[in-house]
Amino acid sequence: MPLEVLPPEENMKRDEENLTAVEEGTACPPLFRLYEWDRLCISLGCNQEEISYSVPTVRRPTGGGALLHGWDISFSFVDFKERWGVYPKRIYSRFLKLILDVFSSFGLIPQVSGSEGYSPRNHLCLWRPSFGEVHLEGRKLVALAMRTLRKSFLIHGSVYVKFDFGIGASLLRVSEKDLKDRVITLEELGIKKEDFVCALQEKFESLRGGRVRPDGVLA
Repeated sequence: MPLEVLPPEENMKRDEENLTAVEEGTACPPLFRLYEWDRLCISLGCNQEEISYSVPTVRRPTGGGALLHGWDISFSFVDFKERWGVYPKRIYSRFLKLILDVFSSFGLIPQVSGSEGYSPRNHLCLWRPSFGEVHLEGRKLVALAMRTLRKSFLIHGSVYVKFDFGIGASLLRVSEKDLKDRVITLEELGIKKEDFVCALQEKFESLRGGRVRPDGVLA
């Protein structure tokens, strides 16, 4: 599974094509991608109103708020719903267990929020206090979004390798201090990009075949 580096539109196109292919039965899931972005950009959730930024924007096929890309490792995962428990929250919770396992291999124990909340900056993914948000002491560690169709689902995820808080604050129109209080990176945690990519690859490869048990393990 290569780590692709592609333009924003191509990254989202490939993810949406994977979801459509599984839904229509023309591809054998699970399908997964690991990728980076060839430029700074902002992805908008599929149902989010159009917002103007000083960098290119692209529409995600999943929901959620605006997310800045360019310093992150992103991934997408597509599979049949029935293999994961059919219901969206059950699917999400079981997939989340796998992501937490990746971080536990580095000696980390992230926290997961249990309910949705309100933020005055709810249009930004980094400020959306949503169900299942993965964080360390209040700082977002993984940005996740999901979309379900009749038979299939797509989950998007992003983890920052590094972050230029000065540039990020300017692009997202927030204070640098607020951004530092809200984002944590692999670099800050002492995790090398190559090691994290390998851990994700191994975890995704383990999902080929079988059915996912309630504890997030394939049977």
